[in-house]
Amino acid sequence: MRYSPLPSVLLATFLLGATARVASPATPAAPTPADTPATPAAPANPVVAAPEAPTKASQPFENSLGMKFAPVPTTNVLFGVWDVRVQDYAVFASVTGHTTIATKFEQGPTHPAVNVSWDDAQEFCAWLTQRERQAGRLSKNQIYRLPTDAEWSLAVGLAERRDGTPEDKDRQIRNVYPWGTDWPPPKGAGNYDGSLGTDTFLNTSPVGSFAPNKYGLFDMGGNVWQWCDDFLDGRSGPKVVRGASYFNAAADNLFLSRRDSYEAEVHSFLVGFRVVIAGEGGASL
Repeated sequence: MRYSPLPSVLLATFLLGATARVASPATPAAPTPADTPATPAAPANPVVAAPEAPTKASQPFENSLGMKFAPVPTTNVLFGVWDVRVQDYAVFASVTGHTTIATKFEQGPTHPAVNVSWDDAQEFCAWLTQRERQAGRLSKNQIYRLPTDAEWSLAVGLAERRDGTPEDKDRQIRNVYPWGTDWPPPKGAGNYDGSLGTDTFLNTSPVGSFAPNKYGLFDMGGNVWQWCDDFLDGRSGPKVVRGASYFNAAADNLFLSRRDSYEAEVHSFLVGFRVVIAGEGGASL
């Protein structure tokens, strides 16, 4: 079995540290009150310091939750370098009172949040956008959102045609995997089904447990499926998920071109999400 009971996940608290001054070795005199900096009082709700706001889609960024973002060439967004973590989603749930669904296996704070529907992910993005704008870490024209199917393909270096729906492109580029073109996957390729022997994790794994891709993005194959913004058929119905999960072993499910789908309200222990920072309405960052 790949499941074990889940204890309650604790919300991670982020603290700001004060920087100590170092006395010059050439002047060993005892410090005076004027020489000794005052220790700043900790704020009531401390967060990790971050740049004011991303200024362009070519520079890395870290937000107030410690979520990191990296540029992906040929896109106009900053990609989350890993899936939204349990600890990130827990802040959202605590502040908003949003209902969460416990997993049947143990997860740590840096595991990807799962049992999150597409609808839930949209609410998280709207909340995070408002939070970061109020903190001055996002401009009024910038938003957090799910990546589009096309952006996700570019983020794994997949050269696909620009026309057609995600469904049209499903598995059309064959035998190209996150690790290359060889089958079976090598040890350490990612968190996939135990039958492949790539890893020792029974269920989800902490984000960043395996090597990133060429753009610095982790788990673009394996661990959990990731919601995309699109409808599978481009019009209505199920939403696209990409990337495969710790439960997948079939070769065609691990293709970079593989699309699966779920209805927007579905909660699955195999599905999480990552977010991008984008200009609102398709505008530049």
